[in-house]
Amino acid sequence: DIMPMETDTIEFQANADGDWFFHCHILYHMMAGMGRIFSYENSAPNPLIHHPEMAYKMLKMDDRMFHFMAENDFASNGNDGEAMFSNTRWSIGTEWRLGYNDHHGYETETHIGRYIGKNQWLVPFIGFDWRYRKMDEGEMEKNLFEQSNTKNDRSVFSAGLEYTLPMLVKAQVEVYTDGNVRLQFERKDIPLSRRLRMSLMWNTDKEYMGGLKYIVARNFGITTHYDSDMGVGFGINLNY
Repeated sequence: DIMPMETDTIEFQANADGDWFFHCHILYHMMAGMGRIFSYENSAPNPLIHHPEMAYKMLKMDDRMFHFMAENDFASNGNDGEAMFSNTRWSIGTEWRLGYNDHHGYETETHIGRYIGKNQWLVPFIGFDWRYRKMDEGEMEKNLFEQSNTKNDRSVFSAGLEYTLPMLVKAQVEVYTDGNVRLQFERKDIPLSRRLRMSLMWNTDKEYMGGLKYIVARNFGITTHYDSDMGVGFGINLNY
């Protein structure tokens, strides 16, 4: 296994003819693009591959297959999670944050985007944002751009750009059909140890979040986080 930002060196004896296919042995990682073909000059064709062009087309079809992932936190202060259906170029994802009362609020965001460029750092997207939160009198505030905050009752479409910064920080700018603009920075799954992960988020709507997850098993973890709308929570995480 290779940790984020880690580099490993592999040395081997190339003693067979034809091309070499290196790929991740986690199947959905391979199908999401973690595979490369290495070729050697003047190497004889592999005699077991009778139609190389057709074999390469089949490989690219596997490489671009869609896969599904989902995770959900069942916490003391609410329920939040995400689901995503994506391949090497397209991403269709939904996030939700559901409180246990009107003051904590309810929110869901859906984005459909396409990765641009060889390194796929840039993602133009369109989306839909729905949220409701009961605000006390005098609690209404403006965002950092001096626009009225509509988190108390919002149902709007949006368009935006997401760019992956160094250290895998995702910077996202989004313009909504009500005229509001939001800039957000987020990094998920920061490895603090082999089993402990941290997540951080901040945006210009004056929302912020920090969380920790301890990985107990492949599909199960113990979590704690602080959300600016929902406060402190403790719970469990299930993922697929």
